[in-house]
This record gives sequence, structure tokens and C-alpha cells, in this order.
Amino acid sequence: MNYPKLFSEGRIGPLVLKNRGIMMPMATDLADKDGLVTKRQIRYYQERAKGGLAMIINEYTGVDDVDSIPSIHNLRIARDYHTTAMEELVDAVHMYDCKIVAQLHHGGATSNPQFTGRQNLAPSAVPIADGRPMPKEMTLEDIKRVQEKFIDAVGRCKKAGYDAVELHGAHGYLIAQFFSKYYNRRQDQYGGSATNRARFLTEIIAGIRKRYGNYPILVRMCGDEMTPVDGFLTLAEGIEIARILEKAGIDAINISNGSARNGDANCEPFSYKSGWKKHVAKAYKEALNIPVIATNTIKDPEFAEQLLEEGVCDFVGLGRSQLADPYFMLKAASGQSEEIRKCIGCLYCRERVLRDAMPIRCTVNARTAREVEFDQLEKDGNGQTVAVIGGGPAGMEAARVLALRGFEVHLFEKTQQLGGTLNIADKPAFKEKLTQLTRTMTAQLNQLGVIIKLNQLADAKTIRGIKPVAIVVACGAEPVVPKLPGVDGNNVYLAEEVVAGQAQPVGKIAVVGTGLTGLETAEMLCSAGHEVALVEMAPEIGPGIFPAIRNDELGRLLSHKPTVYAGHKLLAIDVRSITMENMSSGEEVQIEVDSVVLALGVRPRKQIYDELKQAFPDIEIRAVGDARRGGRIGDAIRDGFEAGYTLGKGSGSII
Repeated sequence: MNYPKLFSEGRIGPLVLKNRGIMMPMATDLADKDGLVTKRQIRYYQERAKGGLAMIINEYTGVDDVDSIPSIHNLRIARDYHTTAMEELVDAVHMYDCKIVAQLHHGGATSNPQFTGRQNLAPSAVPIADGRPMPKEMTLEDIKRVQEKFIDAVGRCKKAGYDAVELHGAHGYLIAQFFSKYYNRRQDQYGGSATNRARFLTEIIAGIRKRYGNYPILVRMCGDEMTPVDGFLTLAEGIEIARILEKAGIDAINISNGSARNGDANCEPFSYKSGWKKHVAKAYKEALNIPVIATNTIKDPEFAEQLLEEGVCDFVGLGRSQLADPYFMLKAASGQSEEIRKCIGCLYCRERVLRDAMPIRCTVNARTAREVEFDQLEKDGNGQTVAVIGGGPAGMEAARVLALRGFEVHLFEKTQQLGGTLNIADKPAFKEKLTQLTRTMTAQLNQLGVIIKLNQLADAKTIRGIKPVAIVVACGAEPVVPKLPGVDGNNVYLAEEVVAGQAQPVGKIAVVGTGLTGLETAEMLCSAGHEVALVEMAPEIGPGIFPAIRNDELGRLLSHKPTVYAGHKLLAIDVRSITMENMSSGEEVQIEVDSVVLALGVRPRKQIYDELKQAFPDIEIRAVGDARRGGRIGDAIRDGFEAGYTLGKGSGSII
């Protein structure tokens, strides 16, 4: 057996788990406006159960729809009418021999008064963060009322068939607020000592035990809030509370990290190394006798096995790895680990839910939360030939899906390796996960028998020779170069050339454009010892980048102290200077530079698509990825997947 620890049985209270892989709760925003679980949500969870997990802890599930509505599509079990729908979810997961746990949640000060029409409740009148609404300090009557809502919700979970419940005491929500010396400044029996600050939860636990016996109870808490502000939980303080909870009779503890003010310790950007916080979970395992579940930025089964071997935890918490590849566990068990599509740490999932209030999606897996739409892949290719032009992420994904449908796929790539722009994007610091993505996608194509033709331009004559029934154009894009004086000078370079090591700008360098490519290029140049000026038309550098990624990148870049010209438009380039316009004042600004690096985005290569349309008027031709519109890796993979899934199924199709 591969990974013997990972695939050994485990126990949580009376539950026997078939292996040590547990899916962590992650908000999806897939519930309806009344908090009812939806068909889309059910299929999302069922797909992960089908992938071989021992247990799923579903996303935070509200026990209160009066004082706690953190988002419009927050899953809830606050009313009896939620129970029937929840049974459908439970049954769908149980179908694949997978346990399911409801994570019971109350937002407290993190709720949204715009949705409730009421002042938030909290242990004390302390806003969850600067600028957030002032909550109302809970009276003893409020406390008892909310505790009863937790206990009542457990009854609904039990009735729906859940195997256990998890009480959400992490990430700055209500239970965590009671744990916290910062948020809990009460002078009564619910504040002060660790015992008092845990009392809100221990009384809920006692109420559950009295009413429902030995029904399994888990608690999630932040083992270390890693927030350098007085009053936030330290590792030692967290362990003190965990011991109190163990004594109160919980069956397992689920260790996360971070706080409402430090989300990166919970859901990290790509620069964080796997296992960087494993000392926290190990400290809890050594201090407690109940099973410890823990997340640790687990991207592959080798590392999961290592954590279990080292005694860091009893069960591995799999979060974003389950978004990237729901078949993580099955592939690991069957010796196909090299085909596991791994999370790249881009936080697109978090960006969708937290910033955009949109349902969860994943950059590397176009099916995530869309399993209803892409339920069954038809085996309708019948060995017919399809040409895919371009071996970047869009082309590779289209080729993979078409091969799964039974087409004979010929993938043409003009360079000596697959990956396209991934082979540039993986060059800056901490981007090695993109190298792994290319390897995984290549392994999948090889396993499926895709005919890969490297170092080969796909002209009309070549394509005509294989007699394709359809063509996918994934030839990528070209960098945007503005028509400005001096832009064709010998001191002007493209960011892509610099990152790939094909160009070496000298002296003081102006980087024009501060999207992620521009910022990463600037960081590389600063690290090489160059003096750098950042030029950006928007009022702030890094426009449009998800704040957690932007702040992570700027934390490194700004330590080099580049000169920043936000709100400035490039007008002209000279041999030793550039001229800009201050967008606010209209004033012209000139600075001395030796080199200029352009990072202004890309535009599709339309010529190849147009030529093929003319050469093959009777064949369905689909442009995907950057060849269709400039975008991110996730846009390219989604385009490729959708093209592969739908090619030949449109109106008037001949396939």
C-alpha cells in the first residue's frame, strides 16, 4: 500500500474512519438566499466523497439566521426547514462510504448588519477590525439564547443523518471571540480566566451531551492566532483552552491558525512553505489525548504521510488540495500521485468568495463547484482526429478533455516543451508550484496517449495532413507595446523577456505596469541589485490583485525601497530618461533611468486563428485562453476545459 499511515484506519469517538484524509470546511457561497443547501453544493461535496476521503467537514453552517448572517449565501441549519435539504447532502456523501460533519457557526461581530438589520452580538463591544461595525455586548439572556441555538442545531444535524458536528471556534467568529482576551473583556463568569472564556463553549458541549448523549463533537480552533496584538491567542494560551475542552468531553480537535486580522495564517498565499506551522499542531498532539486534525498547507500525499509519520497530527486536514483535485486520495492510493492536480496557492478560491461574494472556483480545476454542469463526460470522440495548436495551460487542458472523450488528439507546440506562459510565470520567487502544474498536466496527457508534437509550427499544410474534424487554437498572446516615442529603443525590454532571462536590463530601471507580472519582475530586478522605479496609471500599485496576494508580494518588494510613481502615465522614453504625466495634476514628470521594462498586459494573437478559419471553412475552430482574450491561468484552464467538453456539440456541428 502506498502511504501506509495515510491509508490506515482511524477513530474519532465512536466513528471509525477508513483513512486519515479529512476535507476541511471552506466557504463556497453555493447555498440559496435562505441558507438552504443547493443541488450544485450537493454535487460539489459528493465529488469529494467519491474521491476517497474518509470524512468531510462541510463549510460553516449557521445556527442563527436572526443575529448571524455573514454572507447572502451562507449555508444554514437554523430552522427546521433546513433539515430535509441537509439530508440530501448527507445521503449524497454517504453513498461513497464517506463520513460527513456539519461545522456549526455563529459569526458574532463578523456578521453583516446589512443582512440582519440588527446590531451584531459579541462578548464585548469591540469591533472585529478597525472600521467594522460596533457590536452589542451580549447579555446573559443573549448568551443562553445563542447557546440554545447551537444545541437545537445539533438536533437537526442528527436528524439529517450527520455523523458528527464541529463547533466553529476559530478565525474570529463568536466562539473564538469568547476565547480571546482582546475581544472578550467581560467581568462576569464568561470573561477573565481561560476557564471563564471557554465557558460559553463548554456549556454548549454540556447541553449537547445532556440532550444527545455520545453524539460525536469536534471543535475547530486556532492553535495560535499569530497576531502580534495584545490579547490574541498564543500557542500556550490555546493549549490551555484545548485542555479545558478535552475535559468537557469533545471527541477531537481541529487545529487551524490565524485570526480575523491574520487570514494568511489560515489560508496562505503561494509564498508559504508546506508545513511552516506544523509545530503548532504537534504541540497540541503532545498536550492532548484526543485525536488532532490539522491543516498544514498540504499539497501532495507524500507530505501528508510525512506529517503522520512525524506525529504532527492524527488526521490530515485537506483544504484547497480538494478544490484542485477531488481525486487526491484515490490517485494516491492507486499509485497515480504524479497525476494529482495540485493547488498553486493563488487564492483565487478565496478571492471569489471573500472579495467578490461569488461562488467558489479553482484556478487549476474548472469543474470545482460546477459538477452539475459538467456531470458526465461523453465518450463520443470515436477515434476522430482533433488538432490543438499551442501547449500552454489552455491547450493542454483542451487536449486532456478531448482525449478523455475518445478523440485522437494531436497537440502542436512550437517550442521544445509544454507549458506556454507557465514556463515564464514559474521563474519569480516562490512560483515553483507552477512548474509542478506543468509536469502534472504533461503526465496526464502522456497517460491519455495525446500525440505531442514539440518544436513544430502548425501551419495549414501540416494540419491538413492529419485530417482533423475540429481545431482548438491555443496559441497564446503577445505583450502589449504602446505606440510611444522611444518605445523601440535598445534600452526597452518586455517583462516576459526579463523574467525568462532572455534580456538583462542595466542600471536604474523603470518597470511600467504593476500587475502581478510587473511586481514580480520588479522584485527580481531589485533582488539582483538594481535601483527600480515603479510606474502605474492607477492610483495604487498592484491594481486588481487580491489583497492577500498583493500584500504578500509588496511585503517583499517594498523592502527594497523602489521609487513608486502611482497615478502616472508613461508618455515617452529616451536613452537616459522617461517622461510621465501626473494623472491628478496633468504635470509632466521626467526621471532618469537607464532601462525600461514594459509589463502592460497581453493581447490575443488573432492572425493564426484568422488564417485557420480561412483555410478550414468547414471545420469547427475554437480559440481558447490568451488566444481568445488575455487573462489569468484559471481563465486559460477554464477555456480549455469548456472547449474540450463542448467541442462538436454546438449547433450545426459535424462531429
